[in-house]
Amino acid sequence: MSETPRGWGVFPSTGIPTVAFGNQKGGTGKTTATINSAAALAARGHDVLAIDLDPQADLTKGLGLGPGDENDASNPKNELPNTLTTDDGNLLDVLVDNPRTHDTALSEIVVDADEYDHLNFDIVPSHKDMGLARDWMDDASARLSLKVALDELVEEGYTYDYILIDCPPDLSVLTDAAFIAAQNVFLAAQTQATSRDALDDLWDQLESIEDNQQVEIAIVGLLANMYRDDGQSQKFLKAFDESFASMAPIFELPMRVAIQRAWDNGCDIFEWEDSNDQQVERDVFLEIAGTMKRAFDKAEVEA
Repeated sequence: MSETPRGWGVFPSTGIPTVAFGNQKGGTGKTTATINSAAALAARGHDVLAIDLDPQADLTKGLGLGPGDENDASNPKNELPNTLTTDDGNLLDVLVDNPRTHDTALSEIVVDADEYDHLNFDIVPSHKDMGLARDWMDDASARLSLKVALDELVEEGYTYDYILIDCPPDLSVLTDAAFIAAQNVFLAAQTQATSRDALDDLWDQLESIEDNQQVEIAIVGLLANMYRDDGQSQKFLKAFDESFASMAPIFELPMRVAIQRAWDNGCDIFEWEDSNDQQVERDVFLEIAGTMKRAFDKAEVEA
């Protein structure tokens, strides 16, 4: 891991360190990074809120709050509610002012970790209606909707040490809303050409948001996911290092099955236990959690 001085993260208007996990390419590990970074921060004793802004809802499903597993009657997901199909207020209602949506505050849809034994942090789940967001969030103010919702959450008395946001695998209005609300981005990429090209496009998008919204956005880390010890991975890891190492640490997560098994069973890698050793994965995410603390450690910078 490359070393970066302390305190380079940006505090958004809530005053809570907030990080959006992004890459416009799917399958890069951003949801894996969001879930398990949140769990690592929780394991370090922090209160964390994770927000699933992706209409595909992989974070929600990966924490067991989506459909159960019809092929495995013993799967723990089968005992949990499917928040993706609720008729109550949902995340789209929070973000969109539309005659067909309910007047809903973010606080109304927070799932408290204390309600479920397998959750280590609070979450805001996605919903089946979130696919409509791209059509309904069609004006400039829509890009500020998540920022406004988080400001209101804090005004209501919610206090978190960290807020993590899982973005869609694209550069849509939802991703813009996440970047504007967080002002800090954690990149997830595979060590391959298509993933590297997607990061270039994302970088252009971040610069556009900074210019148009007059906000500062920091990169707080990059996860090189499904890393293999071969020439292909080494080539692209070197490219990542040349482009991003001066901004933030780069972490390598090797190809292993434990994280997928944890997701299949509706929990994070710190909650999941099987006959295999998960310590390699846990150590990576504990290191990421430590980096996030260092990124927002302004007091030590000023001392």
